[in-house]
Amino acid sequence: AEIKVTPRSNWQANPDNNSTSLIWFQNSTKSVIGVKKALDFLSFPLFLAGPFVTQFLTDKGVLESADQISFGNGNYGYRYILNLSSPSKLLNSFSGLPQIGSFLTSIPQGYDVPYKGMLILTQKQGDLYAIIFLSPIENFDSKLKDIKPSMDSIQFN
Repeated sequence: AEIKVTPRSNWQANPDNNSTSLIWFQNSTKSVIGVKKALDFLSFPLFLAGPFVTQFLTDKGVLESADQISFGNGNYGYRYILNLSSPSKLLNSFSGLPQIGSFLTSIPQGYDVPYKGMLILTQKQGDLYAIIFLSPIENFDSKLKDIKPSMDSIQFN
């Protein structure tokens, strides 16, 4: 499986990006977007994973809302909007979801401020993917609009 995304030009790519894990940073706003393929042993059918993650995030006290979304090239999935006091506290919260937790360790130091986040779980050809967007609360809505073209460019091959 391979992930293809056209990032915005003002976002910096993580040097460790590869075909199954892509992360970009916007240092001026401390925003982060990433797309990761779940490890094979974590690939559950989306109809099972979606409700499980909803309950998990509710139990952690970070879930603001959850719904289903369609985006880009025939992609759909579960979308979660999260309120986070800081990425480091989120990292502790996600210790039970290793694929998302591993993404959070790549966030640069100095980004430990109150965040709002969006997590999308989607599935293509039996593989489960997580799309994660984090931005400080005051920038979240404007940055979410800014990344819409990137979201719409996502392809899973």
